Amino acid sequence: MRETRKLTVRAIEALKPKGKPYKAADGEGLYVEVSPAGGKLWRLKYRFGGKEKRLSFGPWPDITVEAAREKATDARAALRDGKDPARGHRAARGGIEGETMGALAAAWAAKRSWAPSTEKRERYLLAQWLPALGDIPAQALTPADIRPVVLGIEAEGHGESARRVLAQIGRVLRYAVALGHAERDVAADLGDVVAPVPSEKYATLTKPAEIAELMKAIHGYGGDPSTCYCLRILPLVFTRPGELRNATWAEFDLDSPEPLWRIPGERMKMRRKNPGEHLVPLSTQATALLRELRTITGTHPHGLLFPGLVAGKPISDATLGQALRRLGYGPDRIVPHGFRAMASTALNEQGHPPDIIELQLAHRDSSVRAIYNRSTRLPERRAIMQSWSDYLDALRTGANVVAFRRPAGA
Repeated sequence: MRETRKLTVRAIEALKPKGKPYKAADGEGLYVEVSPAGGKLWRLKYRFGGKEKRLSFGPWPDITVEAAREKATDARAALRDGKDPARGHRAARGGIEGETMGALAAAWAAKRSWAPSTEKRERYLLAQWLPALGDIPAQALTPADIRPVVLGIEAEGHGESARRVLAQIGRVLRYAVALGHAERDVAADLGDVVAPVPSEKYATLTKPAEIAELMKAIHGYGGDPSTCYCLRILPLVFTRPGELRNATWAEFDLDSPEPLWRIPGERMKMRRKNPGEHLVPLSTQATALLRELRTITGTHPHGLLFPGLVAGKPISDATLGQALRRLGYGPDRIVPHGFRAMASTALNEQGHPPDIIELQLAHRDSSVRAIYNRSTRLPERRAIMQSWSDYLDALRTGANVVAFRRPAGA
């Protein structure tokens, strides 16, 4: 077997950044990882307990060739003794088992009250950085450890994920600071290392003629009942798709004179800024659809309105997107989240009070006025929701929609 040529100072100096992170091997698992930003980090790849693991020894030239090889030799000696070198690595950094980023991240995550969709995203982000940083004590973590992780994600074309990973590492570090396991959030030093990602607006339809054709198509959809009813109800309530998909029958009061949907605060996107429940007044059209659906899924063991194929789980956002595509509406025309923009645009154009529209959309308002204004303004919101459902019905049936424009001064 051909022996790997050992790295020299001149060879490391000659390593130039590329579009993606790459490795320059020194031999026996030791290598230099070169990031797209030009950083060079010493790492050791090894196997312990049947799993492939990595150690980070620090950046070159802070860690010289000789020092890196010495650390690698010590790690291999620990392996021969049946020990995981990561434990000795932690001790050398001055940390203990309970202070590692992995242990702290687990404790931090256990204290979160995430909505199902948020938990799925946060767990995904944890999986992106814990394999590389989980064994490092929070007290010993440096920006040089974090930088190649986030830049590697960015180099693969996932800029938004890179920014979210960096932000999540920062949250875990601030948790560590609060517990006395770290002095400060060193991830904050890397605030500008990832390029900003331009925000994309959700595709939607705003012209009355286009909305009319869409509502006709949705009304004629004949797929799975969960998908069919979710697709019909979503435009009428214009909540975030996940808030509707994960709804349970316990949240609905359909038999009162003024039917209402109470979304628990823990299922809302902006629950930290608006921690209370979100109220959705139900129009006569939405109430009728929900009563029909109750005869189909009202006895579901998990209380779900829209049970999916997986036991105990609702239909997914992808299911709604696929249903729209079957109707001829691809993601370039409208996505499930786009019904919110559709309602906001039309209601504002019709002259309804913008603050009532924003309140019904559950948009964040952190102003001083909002802190002291606890009024739900439910009668006005109920009027808007009924007007919106009537408007969609009028478009679908071809009725005159001029009456839906709010008179000047009203």
